Amino acid sequence: MTEIPQHYELTLRDRLALDRTYLAKERTILAYVRTGLAFLGVAFFVYRFMDAEAGMKALMTLVFAVPGVYAVAYGMYKTIVRRRERKEFERKFGMVNGNGK
Repeated sequence: MTEIPQHYELTLRDRLALDRTYLAKERTILAYVRTGLAFLGVAFFVYRFMDAEAGMKALMTLVFAVPGVYAVAYGMYKTIVRRRERKEFERKFGMVNGNGK
C-alpha cells in the first residue's frame, strides 16, 4: 500500500479513490478464487467422467487440481493480507468510507 504521511488530512476525493482501489483489489482476489474453483471443478469432472486409463486420468486430474488449489490458496492468502492492510490504514487515518475524520 502506498505510504501516506501521518500529518496528511484525507479529503473526500482521496477517501473515495482509496475505496475504489480497495474494491478493485478485492475483485482481483475474488477472480483468483473463482478461477481456482473452476480448475478444481474441471479436475473433478476429469476424474469422475473421463474415460481413459488410470494413469492418464490421474495425470489430467493433477494438471487441473494443482493450479486450482494454488489459485484458491493464493486468493485466500491475499484476502488476509489485504484485510490487515485495510485495518492498519483505518487505524492510522480513520474510516475510509467517510465516517471517520
